[in-house]
Amino acid sequence: MLTEKQIRALKPEAKEYTVSDGRTARGEGVLLLRVRPNGTKEFYYQRRQGDRKIKQKLGNWPALSLTEARDRSREQKEVLIEPGTFNDLLDTYVAKLKAEGAATAEHVNWSFKHYVLEPFPNLGKRPAALISPADIRDIISQMIAGGITTACNRVRSRLHAAFQHALQEEFNPRNFHANKVKFGLQSNPVASIPVQSDWEAPGERNLSVAELGILWNLLPEQLTLTTSELLKFLIATGGQRPEQLLRSERTLYQRDHMIIRNAKAGVGERSMHVVPLNAIAKDCLVEMDAISEASVYPFQGKKPGQALQAQSLSRAVTALYGRHAKLFNGPFTLRDIRRTCTTLMGAAGLDKSLRDRIQGRAFNDVGSKHYDRYDYFKEKKAGLNVWAKWLQQNIITQKA
Repeated sequence: MLTEKQIRALKPEAKEYTVSDGRTARGEGVLLLRVRPNGTKEFYYQRRQGDRKIKQKLGNWPALSLTEARDRSREQKEVLIEPGTFNDLLDTYVAKLKAEGAATAEHVNWSFKHYVLEPFPNLGKRPAALISPADIRDIISQMIAGGITTACNRVRSRLHAAFQHALQEEFNPRNFHANKVKFGLQSNPVASIPVQSDWEAPGERNLSVAELGILWNLLPEQLTLTTSELLKFLIATGGQRPEQLLRSERTLYQRDHMIIRNAKAGVGERSMHVVPLNAIAKDCLVEMDAISEASVYPFQGKKPGQALQAQSLSRAVTALYGRHAKLFNGPFTLRDIRRTCTTLMGAAGLDKSLRDRIQGRAFNDVGSKHYDRYDYFKEKKAGLNVWAKWLQQNIITQKA
């Protein structure tokens, strides 16, 4: 059995080495102390799973005392190790999003790979039940160290949702026996990780009339045709959410309107959002038809059969600003375009209620949520025609 005095006396060597806290009953696992060449001393709990040895880091000595390490080691013995890995857990959550038709499924999958599994490949192989708050902290901490701000909160939120989904499946009596992969989770390790709230301030940037005119007239030569026409289409239709719009296949584009499916519609929001098409929006679609009238999506990405990704459009807008920063009053992003449309549609004479209906926003009064089933198509069409006329007079005719 180790003592604090023995630990203090252990000296670093050229290669790291491990000291055991003593023998335990077979299958119970053992507390280990690893001494690094730089002098760092780390406590691990090691157990066997089949032919594999699995180590779970408990903390560093002396911040974590020997007594505390033994207490944590005993806690780990109570954790039932199921074969489901952290990688399996993330895959299961992404599969759930795809099955629900969530617009964010591909981006969530990309963020897991880019920020979690690629930087921390060993974590992906670890049983999900052994992922600790410290592991999640290290993931987020590395993002912050790399200068990533708001996105670290997005990754935290997605990891929390992934573990929460797995927990619900583990404790749902109707699904437990049907689930092929089990994780043995007892709690959500992400719950202890705080949100970086100072990076969540709501956006306030909107482009002025002059700035929107400059942006519009920069588009044809500064972005690809598809990206340029998509951004014009988003503006012409009053600032629709690009993630939702891009999920609408060509069959949902009709002669005078298009349908946007909102798979994540909350209370007060319609799952089917009908957007009338004004003359400017129709011209954008004519440009896209010239590229391909048979593509599944009007705004097709690089891969046939797949729509352009919203994050690709977002990066293009950010890069466009970077190349022409002197022409604008400050930085702006794709998200600011929707706010700009909201603001300038007001300048064009559209009242707030109509602007909200055009953008598919929720109405939370009892009448709207439970009784009003009128589609407001006529009103939205008239409003978007007024908006098109205003854009033609104030934006499109500006000189670049």
